Amino acid sequence: MKHARLAMLAAAGWPISEVFDKKIATALGMSPLVDAADRAPSVLNGGLGKVSPIYWLAVIGAAGAIDFIGTSKSKSGDETYFPGNFGFDPLGVYPKDKKGQEWMQLAEIKNGRLAMIAIFGFAIQEFISKQGVVDETPLFFFPLMQTLKMYTNSGYIQ
Repeated sequence: MKHARLAMLAAAGWPISEVFDKKIATALGMSPLVDAADRAPSVLNGGLGKVSPIYWLAVIGAAGAIDFIGTSKSKSGDETYFPGNFGFDPLGVYPKDKKGQEWMQLAEIKNGRLAMIAIFGFAIQEFISKQGVVDETPLFFFPLMQTLKMYTNSGYIQ
């Protein structure tokens, strides 16, 4: 469950970082982490060395704390606990009925698996094409008219 949730966050965060990293870094007076080809830092693309060690320590610490809480809950003997259930649902989207809960858990597993495949695809796509995911598939990340104008403008349309 942890891997599925992490993959879902990464599948959303990867293209978001390619779109907004330069804008956010410029606004904060920092150097962007995406490279000149708008590729997000990854093991295959390089660039992970530009990330602050303080960030890595914070991420590892937070992950360790979450894992510790999950392990403690699983060993507590609470019969309502199942993997991934932290009792955190601020928007109240988790169904109250048993059938709805089973459907939601299955959907989370399936979407997590799909996100794992997507992240693998992002990394391979950027490694092979040497171009960012967003730049290679702008139709998914930018308004339709902007994308169509980019593809159809041969210099005559202003």
